[in-house]
Amino acid sequence: MPKVLSYTPSWLSRPSSGFELFSSTNKPKAFGPQDGVQPRARSSEKEQEYLGPRRTIAHRGSEIFVVVDNNIRWADLSIVKYDWESLHRKGKRLQENDASTGQSYKLLKVPISEQIRQLSISPNGQLLAIATSHTLHIAVLPDSTKFDESTQSPIKLQTHTVGPTTHVLSQSPIVSILWHPLGVSGTCLVTVTTEAVVRLWELDRANRWSFDSPTLAMDLTKLDAASSQEDDILPSGMHCGRGFSADAVDMEMASACFGGTGSPDESAWCATTLWATTTDGDVYALCPLLPSKWQPTSTQLPSLSSLAVAGATIASQDADFLGDDVPLNTDQYDFVSEIDAQEPLLATRDDDIISNDVIYNRPKRPGPIPRLQGPFQLAAGSLIDYLDVSDIHVIASKLDIEEMILGADDDSEVDLQEEIVGLSAAVVCLMTTDGRVHLFLDLEGVEGQWLPAKAPERPASAAASGELILVEALDTLDAEAVCENEWPTFSRDPFSRYSFYTTHSQGVYFFSLDPWIKRLEEELQNSTTAGANFRLNMLRESSGTLRECILRFDPDRFTNNNVSSSSSSTSANACIVLHDSDLGYFLLTSTNNNTHPHAATLDTPKSFTFKQEPLSSDDEMEYSNLYPDSSDSLTSHIARSAYEPPSTFWNQSSLLQLTSQSLPAHRRRTLREEVRLSTATLELMTSAHRLLSNETHAIKTAAADLFNRCERMMQELRTQIERVREVNGRAEQLVFGGGGEDTEGENASERLGSRAQKCLEKQEQLTERMQRLRRRAADKNEVGVKEREFGKELIALAEVVCKPDDEDNEDDSFLDDAKDRGDGHKRAVEPYWQRYNELKHIATELVERAKQVKADGGGGGGGGGGAPRADDDDYGISNDLRRRKVQQVMGLLEREEALVDGVMMRLERLSVGHL
Repeated sequence: MPKVLSYTPSWLSRPSSGFELFSSTNKPKAFGPQDGVQPRARSSEKEQEYLGPRRTIAHRGSEIFVVVDNNIRWADLSIVKYDWESLHRKGKRLQENDASTGQSYKLLKVPISEQIRQLSISPNGQLLAIATSHTLHIAVLPDSTKFDESTQSPIKLQTHTVGPTTHVLSQSPIVSILWHPLGVSGTCLVTVTTEAVVRLWELDRANRWSFDSPTLAMDLTKLDAASSQEDDILPSGMHCGRGFSADAVDMEMASACFGGTGSPDESAWCATTLWATTTDGDVYALCPLLPSKWQPTSTQLPSLSSLAVAGATIASQDADFLGDDVPLNTDQYDFVSEIDAQEPLLATRDDDIISNDVIYNRPKRPGPIPRLQGPFQLAAGSLIDYLDVSDIHVIASKLDIEEMILGADDDSEVDLQEEIVGLSAAVVCLMTTDGRVHLFLDLEGVEGQWLPAKAPERPASAAASGELILVEALDTLDAEAVCENEWPTFSRDPFSRYSFYTTHSQGVYFFSLDPWIKRLEEELQNSTTAGANFRLNMLRESSGTLRECILRFDPDRFTNNNVSSSSSSTSANACIVLHDSDLGYFLLTSTNNNTHPHAATLDTPKSFTFKQEPLSSDDEMEYSNLYPDSSDSLTSHIARSAYEPPSTFWNQSSLLQLTSQSLPAHRRRTLREEVRLSTATLELMTSAHRLLSNETHAIKTAAADLFNRCERMMQELRTQIERVREVNGRAEQLVFGGGGEDTEGENASERLGSRAQKCLEKQEQLTERMQRLRRRAADKNEVGVKEREFGKELIALAEVVCKPDDEDNEDDSFLDDAKDRGDGHKRAVEPYWQRYNELKHIATELVERAKQVKADGGGGGGGGGGAPRADDDDYGISNDLRRRKVQQVMGLLEREEALVDGVMMRLERLSVGHL
């Protein structure tokens, strides 16, 4: 994951001019004496009723546009940062009352009365889409030099109303505004409403009619039931009532997005596919959704040609086998054929300079209206019971280079400089209102499909809906922290296609799919099915998607006590992520209705591609190359957010407003008179006490929190000092060897150099050994003849010397066999361990007999001597001779035991060395 270098910088914190960019200029109203509720708070009921995305921060490079008090403000963050740093370099200190003197933002005037909910800047940076809950407006943005003028007067933008008869208060609300990735010069806009109405607008500033009527308009509910292009799929008019329909309830849209960004390394159909999801979790796709004039990427037309030719060839050869898929392949072939027959036009910019981009017309055949594909089956088993979806994010599948090369002409130019790394399947991400992110795989892919020109004579069979396979479900919110009107959103990452951010009322989370993308792609491209289930299970049990909290919000800390906190705590704005040479890898969002900014500066990744290593398949190592670990850096530190005083310290008291505005006119004069004991005075004192109690309690809580933070800071400072002392002691011990001072600096330098040299040599040895082991493990050659013979010899020797496991409880029957042989000769094949056991038993028996003879001899010695008796010794052997023979036998036994132990130890060393 990207390392957080710092949190909200000082130039965005109070009392800087950057903080004033997000500060509200509306003064709080007074509390009423009866219920203690601010009249202004009642107007927030409309805010609470709104349930949809909040995207009121947009950026164009380092320039940001933010909505505060329903006014659009502009500022260049790089200029704001530079002004603040230059002010501190001069040694000046900005006071609280001087913050407004250096206003660093410009106010943009637009004729919009409704509350602004979404902002979106066109790909060319010239148009700003402004959406309220029901209406849509387009503002023409001037060049950034226009904003840099020293005048502080508001700038009036040229604004057009989009759909003055379609996007109105009497129609359904707007859930998504999207700029088409293949639109000409970034002027094609797509709107999606909650009633599943999709409209495509091709905006032209020279033609005001383009803002009034859409190029394409379709009702997805009607399109789902349509059987041909002759059916009525247009949305209902402004004055046409819409009755109740079960399909309309099921088709309530939550969000929509395009399947690609128009990049050359994406699959051909991705950028032309519009994905939409309902609040119940049904996912639909429209492919292809194209404007009348569009700009394909450099790899799109060759890839489409190869796919269309291959499909037409299969359809002509196996028509009976394909069945209903034959018209689909034919339609795709007609679509691509008409594109190839066109003479493309070169796109021109506003400065009349001809660019290298080419423009094509949308083919007339098979038609402009695509077929609605879906709803897709969610293959999740019992893991998903119900989905309350708030947003959708689709990651495009990578381009198949082989198919593209087959469809490319000899004179076509393809600007692919390196190998495309990614997944050959699209990833569909669904965000639910409880903060859970569901990741699905679209292995089949979405291709272009159209409605037939005429209705078929017999009803066609229902098209089989695709399937989305659940990969993982990740939580970002606790069940207790979910608010009533929670609406989490997605945000793209500017560096990696397989990374994204999510924003909700509790914070901002970072997700990365890079750790398992490559391994899954290798498995998908592998044609061998043997052991596939085992490998997929290992992939599922291994490390999955990376998830990390980047920012965490405290809703109660920056909430105005005079305003109801229920509305402000749920008004987290969708974050924006940008990369600028002055700002770096910067994340910005805001809470409390865009009145308090939150930011984080992240570590820029070293590389944006995977590093191929032929002998290693560890994806975590590859991801560490993309996002380096902070522990490897000598300057690593733990980023902590700076202390920001709560709003309680600077909020004005409402006591004066209570006494001057909330009282009736005939009772205000009593405030200038002597206090009289009456019911009116008691009521006034009670209301003032209620108000002051709340304010003083908030101040007391904030002061206590400040005191606790100071105590914790002192404790942490002590801990840091102890760590510095410890590091200093270790450094002195490393330099001087014994911790004391060394007068000879050269000796210390030599010791450090020799130690470093030894470490380097040891590292080289370990590296060389690891490389040998790796090559040996990767070597698949068979074992040589000598190695096989040596192995057989070891096995035979182990069978002779080592005692088998099933012979632990030794039987004494072999002693009878030894006695029967009498001569003491052993068989040549008798194992050593059996000979050793025989000798042990013989030695034990001889020792017992010797003891018995000694005892008998001692008892007869007291009888006066004489010749040995026959009952004491049957063979006439003296005791001294018998004792010497026993000692010789014991010596032989000890030698035999030492010999066996030595052979066994040698065998163990040989076996360990061989392994």
